[in-house]
This record gives sequence, C-alpha cells and structure tokens, in this order.
Amino acid sequence: MSPGAPDPLQPLVDAYRTGAPTPSLADLGGLGHLLQDTDTLLDHDELPMLVALMCTDQTAIQDDQARAFLLTAAESPQDPLRLEGVITSLLGCPEAVHELGDDLADIWLDASRSHTDLLGGIALEGTARIVLSGGAAEYGLLDRLRRLNRQQELAQIDDDYALRTVRVAGAVAEHFDSPDPARLLNQLVERDDVAEDAAFELGMLALRQALHTDDPARARPLLLEARQHLGDAHQDEERPDAAAFGAAIDAILAYSAGAPLPEAARTQLDEAVLELRLNLLGLPPGWRTPRLDTLTAWQHLLDTLTRATDSDRPGAWLHAAGVISDLVDVYTAHRTLDLFAPSPACPHTAQPGPATSAATHGLHALLAPRVEATLLAHEGGLALLDEWLEELAEDPGRDQDPTTTLVREQAARLREALDTGGGSPPPKPDCPATSLAGLGLSTADTEHLQNLLADTPELRDRIDAMLAARKAALPVDEVPIIATVFRNTHQQLKAQCPDGYVGQFAADVDRMLLRLLRFVDLRLSETQKYGGEARAYLRQLKKDEDKPREAELGRDLRDFLRGQGLRVRMEETNVGGGRVDIAWQPNTELITLELKRDWADSSFDAYAAAYGPQAISYQVAGPPVNFLVVLDLTPKPQGLAAIPACIEVRTLPGPAGDPRPRTLIMVRVQGNKRDPSGV
Repeated sequence: MSPGAPDPLQPLVDAYRTGAPTPSLADLGGLGHLLQDTDTLLDHDELPMLVALMCTDQTAIQDDQARAFLLTAAESPQDPLRLEGVITSLLGCPEAVHELGDDLADIWLDASRSHTDLLGGIALEGTARIVLSGGAAEYGLLDRLRRLNRQQELAQIDDDYALRTVRVAGAVAEHFDSPDPARLLNQLVERDDVAEDAAFELGMLALRQALHTDDPARARPLLLEARQHLGDAHQDEERPDAAAFGAAIDAILAYSAGAPLPEAARTQLDEAVLELRLNLLGLPPGWRTPRLDTLTAWQHLLDTLTRATDSDRPGAWLHAAGVISDLVDVYTAHRTLDLFAPSPACPHTAQPGPATSAATHGLHALLAPRVEATLLAHEGGLALLDEWLEELAEDPGRDQDPTTTLVREQAARLREALDTGGGSPPPKPDCPATSLAGLGLSTADTEHLQNLLADTPELRDRIDAMLAARKAALPVDEVPIIATVFRNTHQQLKAQCPDGYVGQFAADVDRMLLRLLRFVDLRLSETQKYGGEARAYLRQLKKDEDKPREAELGRDLRDFLRGQGLRVRMEETNVGGGRVDIAWQPNTELITLELKRDWADSSFDAYAAAYGPQAISYQVAGPPVNFLVVLDLTPKPQGLAAIPACIEVRTLPGPAGDPRPRTLIMVRVQGNKRDPSGV
C-alpha cells in the first residue's frame, strides 16, 4: 500500500476494535474493488479477517478471481500468526473446505516441505485438519509423515515444528490404518522438548486400540501399554489429561482383576478434569484440546464401576434392584458411553436417528467377566436379573433416554451368557504367578507360593493382573525415551533369556540396565569438556591422537554407578577364571560388565563377534546374562545416535561347547563426539 493511500480494510479494522457489527464485502466497496490491489491485501495484518469475511459470502466462494485470491492467501503468509489465522478462517467455512479442499492441502503440504520451523509445522497441521474433515484425500499427508520418519529429515525440523508434528501424527494414527504415524511418534519420544506430548499421543492410541479391539486377548496388554505411556507423559505434571486417563485405566484394570478400585483413582481423575477446565476456561476450543464431554463420560464410567464394586459389600444385596442396575450399567458401558471424541473424517457415514456410542468391544471384554461372576456367585442373582428385565419391559417408553433400547438388548444378552455359565475365561499363563518376580522373596518362598497359587487359578490370575496393573502405573524414569527403551529391552530379555527372566536376578539386572541407560543419556547430552578431565575420554579426537582407554570409561562408569547407590567394584578377580572390569553382587548372583573400546565398526554385529565370546565367559555357574559396554570411538560426521540405537540384546551360543546359550546386553557409549555445529 502506497504512503497516504486509504486502507481498504479500515472499516473491518474499526469494527473489530470497537465491537461493532462486522461489515459486509459490499461495505468494503465490493469484491471487484477489493481485488484490484491484491498485493496490499495479502500483506495486510488483517488478512485472516478478510479471508473469514470472504468465506461467509457464497458469491465469493463461487467467483474464480476470489477463489484464486483465497488460494494465494493460503500460501503467502510468512508470519506464523498470520498463517495460522488464515488456516483457521478457511477451515471455519465448510463451503471453502468443500470447494478448495484438495488445493489447500497441496499448498500447505508444499509449505510443510519447504519450511523446517514453526511455519512448516502450522502448514502440516492445516493439512491434517482439512484431511480429517473429509475435505481432501489423505495420501499426500501420509506420504509426508512417512518421509518425516527418515532420521535425516526429522533432524532438520526444529522443536516448534516437532510439536505440531506430534499432534498431527496422533490425530492421523487414530483415523487411518497406517503404521507411519505411530513410528514417527516413537521417534519423537527421543526429543526432550516434545517427549511428554509424544508419549501422551502413544498412550491415547494404545487406549483406543485396547477399548475398540475385537480380540479380548489384546485388550489388557494394550491397556497396560497405554498406562505406561500416560505415566511417562505426566512425569513433569504438565499434562493433566494424561493423569485423568491414567486414573481411569487404573480403575478399569482393578475392576477387571476383581480388586477394589484404587481410592486415589477417582480423586486424581476429578482433580485432573478440574485443572483442565480451569486451563481451558475462556479459551476457544482447539482441534487437539481435550473434549470436556468425553472426560465427563470417563467420570461417569468410574462412578458406575464404583457403584458396581459395592455389590461385594456385606448387605449390599438388600437393595437388589440397585445392585442389578449398577451391574447392568457396567455391562452396557461399551455401548452407552462416548469415551472418545467422534472422528471428524467421513461425516457421511453417520447414521440417522438417536446418537449412541460406537461400541468399545475391548472395554466390554475387560468388564463383563466380573459382572457375570458377581451375578453367578450370588444365590438368586439370576432371578433378580429376570425381575429387573421384566420391569424394564413393562413400560419401555417410560423415559425418553435413547439408550434404553440398548440397555435392554445388552441386559438380555447378559442373561443369555449367564445361562451358559458366563463368558469364556481368559487363557491361563504357562508359568503361574510370574509377576511375583522382584518381590524380594527367597527362592524357596517363591516356589512355595507358586505351588499354592497353582491350586487356586482364579486367585493366581487376579494377583497377576493386579501386579501387572501396578507395575504399569509405576514410573520408570522421568525421561520418556529412557522409560520406553528400558521397557523394550526388558521385553527382549524376557523373550531371549534361555532360563527365563524371572526372580531376584532379573530384578537386579533391571536395576543395572536402567542406570546404564541413564549413564548413556547423560554422556550423550553432555557438552564437550563439561566434565573436565574425568570425561575427557569422550572428546572429539584429532588426527593421530592416542585413543582413550577402557580404564577411563571404567572409572567414570564406576563413580556414576556408586553415586546411584550401586556398590560396584572394578577389576574383580577370580571371576570365570579371569578378571572382569566391573562387578556388582547385590544379592546371591554376580552381575558382570565387560568394558571395551572400538574405533573400527560401531555395529552390534561387530561387537558381538569381536567381544561377545569374552563377555559371556564370566558367568560360569550363575544365570547366563552379561553386560558388554563399548566405548565407540568411530568418526561421527552425521552426529550422534539416539538412545534406542545404543543398546542391543543378543543370545549367543555357549562357550567351549556349553549347550546352554548366553544372553548378552550390549551398551554403546559414544565417544569421539562432534559438536552439533560441526555436523
């Protein structure tokens, strides 16, 4: 706009500042007059307001010149706030989304590729929102997320872009059957500034899968996985929504295990929902902010479970009608409660008639067995249910609740299931009470308790379920990526250890494993020369400079482990016929750490071939699990690898013809560190 020229949008600006009615396009001189100077409009601070005004005018949407201007406005802003405003204005108009959806998605996808900062993240988010609204095809968005999975491309985006990517990946994973969004979230857990948000999205994805699965055997493991991710997301207590859903999961797991509901679960849920309401008070709803109606549904579910649990109290059946009603409410919760926000995609699939919840079959598989067992265990429970059904059938129209028909239908199915003795019990584990590992019991006490539980399978299953739920709720580490890698490595050890990964020895190995991961994380993040001479072994090496030795790594690792409360010893003799670099014996069994340095090949295949035979030879009589810690001195022109790439579990053949395989946990400590500015 030339100096002294009148502002074409001044009436719009004045109306916004004074709160007066918004002027029409005619009040601004008409569409043709406005579009004579598009450069001025595109550079105007109030461009989003103009776009919103044009979108409300049906004639503007159908005008070719106006449509071209809207598309140009969608790609021209180089200011993040202005771009976000334009995107919000366009997405707030269904007609614009319908007419311009594919073109807008292409424009914003291009911007997400060409910008690696907040501007690119906002563009990617705009693409996701228009795709999820059904205004554009999803193929370009899925391809963009697939490409972001590449380490080189992901490393280029800044933290602002990464935060928007977390939201997009979480939303896309909920609505499209593609593995790429979940893989991307698992990579984003490694970035400190977005780790909690990525863990939350992974938790919600696992929660959805758990409650919607048609396979009852998958519901509980997925729910435990969701609880772990949500616990990681709430480590800094900055995600009350993670605390709310975590408390709800605790209640579901407790009820399904036949245990009393945790007293803290309802309090934690109520406090988290209140905090969310206060945080969102007065703010416009965002596309990924928690929906208060679904959180209210979760509160209602906990109320229902609490009332149903009271049926186990002495004297509760004196009010049989109320008990039956509460049990039926639990049995039908998977059809009557909207626990998740509906998908904005494909709105044309909505069915006419009263709105009801999409069935969460996994939730039903978790809750129904206890309802059935409660009714079967009570003398006269079936007769009382029959009376309740008869009363409901006498006057089916006595209330206007659209879910009454669903309740009647599900209650009748409950009655049919009880006639056959209840639902099928879950498959029994091969090893009874494996969850007792790590409780500090002696071998004799553990064996005695397992024998007792083998004769009472129902009690054994309940204890296993309760201990698994408790373990999932317990925090592993404040850093989400450390917690994730620890759990993954623990699962690998359970799958690979030839003698099984149970008992006190497994618990001790877990303690060492967690501290080694913390050590790797600290040394990975540390600025060069920060630790002085004690950590000079991590420095970037000059040409022909002498290589740091294992002893330098050993002293640093020893001091760190002792600072963590582990009384380790260096250069321990008489171990497997030799001398091991670091030894730790917290209980009966000795745990050994062999230290090596390598500047030729940083692959775990090379480590296993070159150093594996020596590392596994120290366990002669004890459990066949050993640690190998390698100081990686190879050049790193592309920068440092993340924590997941620094640990590997391998099972190797036993030495000297020993038929028993050995499990080796290999840990890579990256030295010869290059400054990020030099990559």
